[in-house]
Amino acid sequence: MKTLTTTLLVSLSLLSAGAYAASPNIEPNNVPFQGVYGQADANAPTRAQVAADLAQAKANGQYTFGEEDYPVAVAASTPGKSREQVRAELAQAKANGQYTFGEEDYPPVVR
Repeated sequence: MKTLTTTLLVSLSLLSAGAYAASPNIEPNNVPFQGVYGQADANAPTRAQVAADLAQAKANGQYTFGEEDYPVAVAASTPGKSREQVRAELAQAKANGQYTFGEEDYPPVVR
């Protein structure tokens, strides 16, 4: 009985594998290449242009390697606040009760 069952299972698996391999479109989006091999795209940049763009990106700090700094941090083009402006804002926040230290009152309760 085991031999008959094993033979039936093996033959069914072989038949199903053959039917699967014979189907022309396994994926629904199986569209063949529509272009012509060996012809360059007229709008594509040249190798020299790509190398120049890469060198420019490295010089600007817009190029990273791996996942260390993704996405690339973009430096602010305008100057930030001065130290005196930050100190004045901190003093104003303390006066308004919007500043807390540590975890005693988080989030700050506006009074």
